[in-house]
Amino acid sequence: MASHKVVLSSKKRGILGIVGHAGCGHCYSHLGFIQDDSGGLTAVMALLTEATGLSLEIESVKTVTGMDGFFEVRTKAGGVGRAHPRRGITAAEARLAQWAVGQDATCSQTVAMNTFGRILGQGAMEVPVAFQTAVANAALDSFARNFPGQFLLSDEKVPGNVGKILGTVIEVDGVPVSIMGLSNATDGGIGPNEDIEGNVCLFGKEVVMKPLGLDHLPTFLLEGKVCASPVSDEIHENTFLIRAHTDADNPVVAECYIEAAKRLGYPATYRPEMLARSENAMRNLTEEMGKRIQEFGKELAQATTAIEKCRISAAINEFASQELGGITFMGDNIHKIMGGVGQIPGLTACMSLFVPRSSIQRDVLPSLSMQDAHRYAEILKEGALILADRLPEAQAIVNKHASV
Repeated sequence: MASHKVVLSSKKRGILGIVGHAGCGHCYSHLGFIQDDSGGLTAVMALLTEATGLSLEIESVKTVTGMDGFFEVRTKAGGVGRAHPRRGITAAEARLAQWAVGQDATCSQTVAMNTFGRILGQGAMEVPVAFQTAVANAALDSFARNFPGQFLLSDEKVPGNVGKILGTVIEVDGVPVSIMGLSNATDGGIGPNEDIEGNVCLFGKEVVMKPLGLDHLPTFLLEGKVCASPVSDEIHENTFLIRAHTDADNPVVAECYIEAAKRLGYPATYRPEMLARSENAMRNLTEEMGKRIQEFGKELAQATTAIEKCRISAAINEFASQELGGITFMGDNIHKIMGGVGQIPGLTACMSLFVPRSSIQRDVLPSLSMQDAHRYAEILKEGALILADRLPEAQAIVNKHASV
């Protein structure tokens, strides 16, 4: 199949949208959900590097050590990102940070993994989470710095967050597409706080989304590389999962995703029953996890031997660094409307790359590759052309939800 040409556009907005984020530190969720949550931003970066020719190779890492220390990452394109971990940076961590030089900032969580070996959220591993933040922000800054006037750039403006938001218009074989990438990142590396993930149009995203029309265009939404039930228990190879709830999202966009993957020969499946909205799901889950923490407290209060205290402490750490990822990433009020991946009702379908459960026994954590980034980008290019031909159908669903 012939490759599609991607260029920057002089148009102010597209006829359809692409949005993707990196949830810095969102590696685990409840019920055995494990992920590289930078897939959305990775896909957007892959398209923008193709459109601009910029290199996101990391050229240098400056580290200031100590309790007030920080990482400053610079790409060959001149993009700069800075972040600091809450509990400081040691000299040993500063030396490790140099492993990032020469890596590609397109895949921010992968860079953090390759550099520090592992990454965990909820304050468990603040250093790699802060480092991922610096990498993601440097990637985003690269485009705004090299093409002033072409890109819209904003801070998240979410209390406690330090992520960046970038948007512009590209053309895929002449089809204008509004595209946005962002990092959801907490100050201090304690994340994830993803209240404005996906196409949630709040805080600092408004000044990027509204001029580009992303608050009302049919949109391809991207998520990460994931191991989670039931899909990971059913597949035997990496498979793109398309989710767009029949009642809440845009099934036409989902069908365009599926058709694009089919044309390219990539394994893909569509699950229209997933991502249903729930009025009380986040509230109930938060209360349930709060009760589990109370139980830990009671167990610890009754412990008398050192090994009991060690085992309970380890269980608390495991619970906090993994299960609590299912509630820390989003507030209750946003979740009840936008769901778990941040979807304005009626606008989007979501694509993730799911891995078989067996792969976790080998790899422990999923990690995006540049080949994954290329496949995301190829599906998006193909899908954009398919959606352009089906735009009236997709827009009718958008309009239906807007009138409710």
